[in-house]
Amino acid sequence: MGNTKQYVIRGGIQGRERLRILARVMHDSTASLLSQLELTDGLACLDVGCGGGDVTREIARRVAPQGKAVGTDIDTTKLAIAREEVQEEHIDNVEFRLSDICEVFGAPEFDVVYSRFLLTHLSDPVAAVKSFLRQLRPGGILALEDIDFSGSFTYPEIPAFRKFYDLYNAVVRCRGGDPNIGQRLPVIMKDCGLEAIRVSVVQPTGLTGEVKLLNGLTMENITDVVLADQLATQEEIDEIVGELKEYATDDRTVMGIPRVVQVWGRLPFA
Repeated sequence: MGNTKQYVIRGGIQGRERLRILARVMHDSTASLLSQLELTDGLACLDVGCGGGDVTREIARRVAPQGKAVGTDIDTTKLAIAREEVQEEHIDNVEFRLSDICEVFGAPEFDVVYSRFLLTHLSDPVAAVKSFLRQLRPGGILALEDIDFSGSFTYPEIPAFRKFYDLYNAVVRCRGGDPNIGQRLPVIMKDCGLEAIRVSVVQPTGLTGEVKLLNGLTMENITDVVLADQLATQEEIDEIVGELKEYATDDRTVMGIPRVVQVWGRLPFA
């Protein structure tokens, strides 16, 4: 999606496994958003930056049997895994395409365009949203979910979390991204001409469960860029990851993912 060097979290198989856990943690929140979009049989839907296709498959189920869901990504490994899983689950109204977000061909073909956790990594998120809209039919819906990393917290806070927080912000900003883009999404949508814009904020958090694993997993998966930017040594990273994982096993600690802003609106008919 744009310049692949901007994406700070590992792709490939390792990245897919992290996304699998993230999808389970986000399932209820994203399902609630999709329900508000009133997806019905026959709609054509696009999931931009689909990763392993977890949301793409959920959308496909909601618009079946006549509708379709198309997932696009630039990670060939994740797309290959997604295609295999779709075949295993016998979902036949899904298509996965290797595509950059700026590649738009022909007339708009979608009734709904959706994207989750993509814009935060891009240096020009407004241009990306405009490319989404070029693929949306008049009256269609754009729905976005993205992070506000400033809302991240643990209780009680430990030094390892603060180190992770600072490193994540640093590597995203160094590559031109915005770790707090969630705050900007409603205004970006408004400036791009969308109407009937609605906003919701969610933040999966817990004392136990997979939600507590994600900070440590994310730290592991930004190791390559942290090392490349010489922001920490491998020994320091291993110490942070170890402390975050140990913290996650304590059922008297509270840990969650960053605050997530959900925004959706309609493209005017004329």
